[in-house]
Amino acid sequence: MMMKAEWRRAAFLVLAGIAAPCFGQGWDLPADRATVPQAQIETILARNDYPETTQFTRRIEFIDFNSFGRTFTQVVIRLDPQTPRLRNGKKLIVVGAEPGSEYATDFLETVEGKEGMGIWLAKRGITFIALTRVGRWNFLDPGGSWETIPIGQRMPIFNRDQKRAWQPEDYMVEVNQAAATASASNVNRYPTPGTELYNQMLAANPITVLKGYALALNSMVRPNERRNSVMLYWGMSTGGAFLYPLAKYVTPDGYLGWGTSSTGIAYFYRSAKQGNYALPYDRSALRVRERGIPDFDVYTKGIPQEVKDGWWQNALKSPRFKSMEDSTMMFGTAALAETAARLWMTDFLPAEDRKAGFAKFVSSFVEPSFPPAELKRAAVLDMNGTLDEVLPPDVVDAQREVMEPHAAKYRVARIEGFHHYLFTQQGIKVVGSLWLRFIDSGYFDK
Repeated sequence: MMMKAEWRRAAFLVLAGIAAPCFGQGWDLPADRATVPQAQIETILARNDYPETTQFTRRIEFIDFNSFGRTFTQVVIRLDPQTPRLRNGKKLIVVGAEPGSEYATDFLETVEGKEGMGIWLAKRGITFIALTRVGRWNFLDPGGSWETIPIGQRMPIFNRDQKRAWQPEDYMVEVNQAAATASASNVNRYPTPGTELYNQMLAANPITVLKGYALALNSMVRPNERRNSVMLYWGMSTGGAFLYPLAKYVTPDGYLGWGTSSTGIAYFYRSAKQGNYALPYDRSALRVRERGIPDFDVYTKGIPQEVKDGWWQNALKSPRFKSMEDSTMMFGTAALAETAARLWMTDFLPAEDRKAGFAKFVSSFVEPSFPPAELKRAAVLDMNGTLDEVLPPDVVDAQREVMEPHAAKYRVARIEGFHHYLFTQQGIKVVGSLWLRFIDSGYFDK
């Protein structure tokens, strides 16, 4: 039973706009490396420990910027709750970076056609900022959707000045006979040398992605708001490979994890532990992987076909391709060096980018695959499902070996029977409830 002093403290926190601790909720956080069992999952689903508390507003911003002699448009979406949830008097902000073949609106709507994690959090008082990787927003559609472009003809669209989709002569198609996996697709496309698409893709490298992300966050979160907030990053799937190096430019207080990739060097380490030393040599420079039905099937095994068909139609709103992220995420040092060298040899690279010399230029392309020093100021929560198709427990543990020395603190949590993506409302409720309990526990407090 709660004592009178506890009741008074809880009432004070509520009146002050500070989330009171939850008493007698019937479930606890898992210990480090422990698994949330099915019984506890059912308890979380049966209860409503984190109900909706507020409405929210939505805004979208388009930021034009130049990088390596080409123009890009960064898209960012922000959800603002009318009544913020506070932690120690500070508002909570979660920044999400997109999954591998999707774009920012996936945080708002799932393939089920229902609310995504971003909206779930906003309705519980947390400001949510969704970052879209350059090239992923279809500027030919008012809402950024890719539905009107056949999946076999999709190539990145990098700025809002473009007035038509890329044509077949702008790219070459490569078909593979091997089965699709999480890191390989049946169909790849490469820009034709000499085309504007080729030039744009050279300039749309990992450094450009980080520039766009930093511009978006500095635009959406002004210095005074940052000082009075707890900002947490969530890099869904390949988003993690960019949100870890982003700490160098905009340092968060911590990292929420779900299905989150690590840095390229951690990815390489866990592959080496499995006997795979080939990743640095993968031919991924300028590659666009089509994430078609074979790729979709990797993440939807066991789903009834009629349900899967409906999900696929919703998924077609998203880009359904991967581009420059493979090299950074998989420590593709050959591809990164090749991209840098090809860009150096162009006639449009600005003189400013050449000032430090070729050696520094090439090394800067590899740098985002390593954890930055700023991670020492951030707490990392790495949470996954035991059935994650990309990041099963042994992979998560291997990546931790590389990353933990670089973080302020590091903790792993697993959920029994959960897969990589949060396709359903039940999955979102379980993961979101665990996130909020970790926040309430003080794990991310300074």
